[in-house]
Amino acid sequence: MAYLDDILIFSRTFDEHVKHLTEILSILAEVNFQVNPDKCFIAVNEIDFLGHTINEHSIKPNGEKIKAIVHLPSPKTLKEANEFLGKINWYRKFIPNFARIAAPLHKVTNKTKHRRHEFRWGPEQQQSFDEFKHILTTSPLFLEYPDLSTPFTLTTDASDIGIGGILRQDTPAGTKINYFKSR
Repeated sequence: MAYLDDILIFSRTFDEHVKHLTEILSILAEVNFQVNPDKCFIAVNEIDFLGHTINEHSIKPNGEKIKAIVHLPSPKTLKEANEFLGKINWYRKFIPNFARIAAPLHKVTNKTKHRRHEFRWGPEQQQSFDEFKHILTTSPLFLEYPDLSTPFTLTTDASDIGIGGILRQDTPAGTKINYFKSR
């Protein structure tokens, strides 16, 4: 028996959704997969999926996940610092200049096993930690889906500590941010 955790079916109209759903369920039945009706959400306008809230206009971080990150205390150990980085990293595509902000955290978490005792959380790391929390609670954290009829603009930048870019579209209604990337 095989287990498949999640299937997300996106459709532009209800009729299209019924068609897509019928096709997927038929394929699953052909290969003896079963779905649990109690865990199915069908024809919804918004859904939480893999830590994100997805709707017809955009994708954004799940609010409960963001609250959990914001309520974390400052790390006291290497393990706690790595856990914070792991959680914040999941949402890096929503945060401009992620690599620059995270650089002080990486300075103290990139320790080999025999050097873990050297962990030191200082003012630079605290500032980075606080900046991430501030961004998570004050910035518009969402990415809009691309409009394939509108040209894309890719803006890039590089420095000694990282590279980054923004994929966006300038529309009559304003700028649509499609993706942030940095490392």
